Amino acid sequence: TCLCMGAGVTFFEGFRKMAPAQTVGVIGDSTFVHSGITGLINAAYNKTSGLLIILDNSTTAMTGSQPNPATGITIRGESTKKLILEDICRAAGADNVDVVNPFETNLLEDLVRQRLEEKKLSVIIARFPCRFVDRTKLPAPEFIKDKCRKCYVCLNINCPALTRTPEGEIELNEFMCTGCGLCVEVCKFGALKKRT
Repeated sequence: TCLCMGAGVTFFEGFRKMAPAQTVGVIGDSTFVHSGITGLINAAYNKTSGLLIILDNSTTAMTGSQPNPATGITIRGESTKKLILEDICRAAGADNVDVVNPFETNLLEDLVRQRLEEKKLSVIIARFPCRFVDRTKLPAPEFIKDKCRKCYVCLNINCPALTRTPEGEIELNEFMCTGCGLCVEVCKFGALKKRT
């Protein structure tokens, strides 16, 4: 459900109270700072259990990549005090606070499963800077065509560097690739291999 800024936390709490099923709330880092912190405080106060995931891309991507209190940079580009999201989450009453790299998909998936099984209020901060913030480009993976089984799982990550030809072949555009390695993580046949 997408409603408004901060609703990823407050809807999470409401759904969790109404439904016995496992519930996950999702919110961006700048939106969490703007209007999500109070929702987390309220969830802890009302003894809510479940999982909140904060997508921390170190910017305000939704409205133009402006800095925010969690970036440690003012609107004028000056260094300033940085709001530490994990400290805020603990202070707000979260029982578990984990920080993970979302490109480590197996680790993230295992952690989500673990936290959902617990009867606690948990927060996972999935932290990786937006490519508009950190423009570091790593080598594109090697595509080994003979190993490709055309399962197209790699296309499900919606990377613009990976496409499917009219003949059904996978193509990797190395110019567009930033080298994040997510396609390597999801390919179970070794058709995409990280370069060293």
